[in-house]
Amino acid sequence: MGQETADNFHSSTVAAACGGITTICDYAFPEPGQSLQDALVRWNQRGEKSVIDFGLHPTIFQPGEHTLSEMRDCVADGYTSFKIFMIGFSEFDKYAPQYLRCMEEAGKLGAMVNIHCEDQCCISYMTQKLEEENNSNVRTFPDSRPRISEGLAARRALWMAHMADVPAYLVHLSCQEGLDALNDARGRGQTCYGETRPIYLHLSRERFNEEVDPERYVGWPPLREADQMEVMWQALDSGVLQTVATDHVGWNMKQKKASVTVDELLPGMSNLETVLPMLYSEGVRTGRLSPNRFVDVSATKPAKLMGMYPQKGTIAVGSDADIMVFDTEKPVTIRQSDMHSNQDWELHEGFEVTGWPTMTISRGDIIVENGKVLAEPGRGKLVKRRTYTS
Repeated sequence: MGQETADNFHSSTVAAACGGITTICDYAFPEPGQSLQDALVRWNQRGEKSVIDFGLHPTIFQPGEHTLSEMRDCVADGYTSFKIFMIGFSEFDKYAPQYLRCMEEAGKLGAMVNIHCEDQCCISYMTQKLEEENNSNVRTFPDSRPRISEGLAARRALWMAHMADVPAYLVHLSCQEGLDALNDARGRGQTCYGETRPIYLHLSRERFNEEVDPERYVGWPPLREADQMEVMWQALDSGVLQTVATDHVGWNMKQKKASVTVDELLPGMSNLETVLPMLYSEGVRTGRLSPNRFVDVSATKPAKLMGMYPQKGTIAVGSDADIMVFDTEKPVTIRQSDMHSNQDWELHEGFEVTGWPTMTISRGDIIVENGKVLAEPGRGKLVKRRTYTS
């Protein structure tokens, strides 16, 4: 979006390691006119600062015939999933037939498509209404991207994936409408998966009315009503959703406050260091998730879906020795001053959790011990991933 985030691969992966995470999978965004391969080269250069292993999802924008050959090269090189946005800045509606061709090509190549599901028609309609009412501001941000937008886009995405015969992974679902689309698709025998983000488990849209700096809560999709948090917990427990992921995008508060209208607000926040402790504290300790399910949604299932298993996602002979040592009784009050992201504020400031990582091991190396970072920049390696079909 023309801006540089507060975090880079070093600060982000240090934060991840301190939160017990041993591998990330980032989205590689091509610049206008840039090929997928060139974007991957640029992202790999950024990854040279990483302290943990990483994978990359090539992101498709404005696809054409050239994109299909680029996709074949990506999969051959071990980049086996592609990100597609259904919103305005990707011009999804304009290029929908070409995106469908790309989805079909991904299926033929044995890859998977990761789809951001929000309907731009709904968003544009609601945004215009807010502007006409002179009410387009951060506190009305959730109204600009309603739940029906997510549900409508999720259904469209899954029917397109059905036509293209490709496995679909719906990223950061936030509400019942997205889950209904997943369940209906599975009912017709479709291969599809769902992910949610920590913000939809721990925060509700009331934050936009109550907080001094509501800009910190802006994300795509937005926070939902309080009852939707329990809906997402139940979906995680029951297997409707397969994973929890962060969409970690660390901005400084000055950047978050620089825009005012709902269509200009910067989405995203630093979230890598707290995702696992909060998932354990609010999930396992409250009885919402079993310990096994906690491991499954944060480690085993992501590794399998993203083509990293059994190199990642399990403790076994021949696998990478990626291990988090976790003190289930350690009380921690989350403070920005203790975090390792370059972001100058903390989304969960003051949250009290029980359970925190005390050691993180990556490929047999102790990289964090009792909060002390022992890893040097650049020790992280690119993980070339297997295809979904393999």
